[in-house]
Amino acid sequence: MKTKIPIGVIIGLLLLTSTASASDITLSILGNANEDGTIDMEDVEYTESIILGSGNRTLFADATGDNSIDMLDVTRIELINLGKAEELTLVDGVGRQVNVALPVENIIPTDYRTTETLLALGTGDTIVGVDRAFHERMSEFGLLDLPEVGMHGQSVDYEMVLTLKPDIVLLPLWQAENADTVAENLPNTAVVVMGISSQKNINSDLTTVGYVLGKKNETDELLSWMQEYEDLVKERTEDLKSDDMPTFYYEYMSERTEKWWVITPDDPSAGRAAERAGGLNIAAGLDGTSVEVDPEWVIDQNPDFMFADLMNGYDSGPGKTEEDMKNLLAKVLSDRPGFEKVNAVKNNHVYLIDRDVIGGPRWVIGRIYFAKCMHPELFEDIDPAEIHKEYLKKFHNLEVVGTWAYPLPE
Repeated sequence: MKTKIPIGVIIGLLLLTSTASASDITLSILGNANEDGTIDMEDVEYTESIILGSGNRTLFADATGDNSIDMLDVTRIELINLGKAEELTLVDGVGRQVNVALPVENIIPTDYRTTETLLALGTGDTIVGVDRAFHERMSEFGLLDLPEVGMHGQSVDYEMVLTLKPDIVLLPLWQAENADTVAENLPNTAVVVMGISSQKNINSDLTTVGYVLGKKNETDELLSWMQEYEDLVKERTEDLKSDDMPTFYYEYMSERTEKWWVITPDDPSAGRAAERAGGLNIAAGLDGTSVEVDPEWVIDQNPDFMFADLMNGYDSGPGKTEEDMKNLLAKVLSDRPGFEKVNAVKNNHVYLIDRDVIGGPRWVIGRIYFAKCMHPELFEDIDPAEIHKEYLKKFHNLEVVGTWAYPLPE
C-alpha cells in the first residue's frame, strides 16, 4: 500500500521540530524510521513493524522516497547502517526531498556564515568554492585561495560551480525560493537548503548535514558545546520575573543611519539569540523580522538597554581595537535628537555587537553577551570574550585578535 505525505505536512512538521530544544533535534534523513537521531538496526526493525502493521508510519520511514513502505526501504536502511549506501535522501530546511550521492567529497556553501559552520566540523578539505562575502568578511578562517562562486547566496556563478563539480551546493534559508532554479542550472548536483547559520534551525539542520558529510561525532561535539552555554543562560535567568527584566531596543544595521530598523523576536538569528537573555524586546508584537520605525517611537518606548547590530562585518571583529569600537559607538549615537533622554543612553547602557557572534554556532556567545549586559550580577564569573576565544581555538584552532562587542559588560 502506498501512502503519500503532502509536502505541506512535511514542511509543517519540520517547522515544529526546528523550534525545539536540543533534546528534540530531528535527523531529517529518510531511513530514520524511529526518529531517534541516528540510522541503525533499530530503524530496520521499526520499518519491518510498519510493514507488518504493528508500527505507525513516521515521517522518515520511507527510506527510498517512493511513497511506500516495503522491503526496499529495509534494504536501504541496512546499507546506510553498514556504510555501504551509495546515496541518501534528506528533507532539507524547506521540505524538499534531495538525493545526495555518497561519499560527499566536494561542497560549495553559498553563504559565508554557512561556510564558518562547516569549518567548525572540520570540513575545510572538502570545500571547493565560497562566496565573495566569505573572503571579504571572514578571511581569518582561511580558504583564501578558493574560487568565488557568488555573493552572499544572492547570486550563483553556474559556470564556475559546474567546473568545480561539487557533490552538494548549500543555500541559506533566506534563498530558499531560488533553490529550484539553482538546481535546474546545476544538473547532477544536490542543491540543499539548510539553516545552519540560523539559531532557529541550526540544531536539526546541522545534525542532518553532519550525518550526510560523515561528521556525526564532530557535529555532536559542536551541538554539545552550544547547549552547554544555552543551558547556562537559561539556568541563571529562568527565575526572573517580568518586573526584573529590563526593556531593550535591538537595532538592525546600526551603521546605516538613513533608516531606523528594529530587530523583532521573530528574526531567526539575531532576534532569537536576544530572546531568553533576561530582557524584554520593545519590538515584540511588531509584524516582521526587522521593521522600520520612527525615532520618536523608540524615544517613547524609552528602552533600558540599546544593542546596535553591526551587520557589515568591516567596522568590528578581527583587527579592531576597543578604541576603534569606542569611536564607532560615538558615530552610532550621533545625530539622534532626543535620544539623550532615553534610559539606555542616559545610563550608558548602549552596546555594539557584531553579527558574526550572533549567527552560526557563535549565536550562544551573543546570547551570553546580551544576558551579561542586562544582568551583570548573574554573570560575574562569565566573560563572553573568553568564550569566543574558546570557540575559535576549540573548533577552528585559531587565535584571533579583535573586538566583536563593545563595551564589555562589567
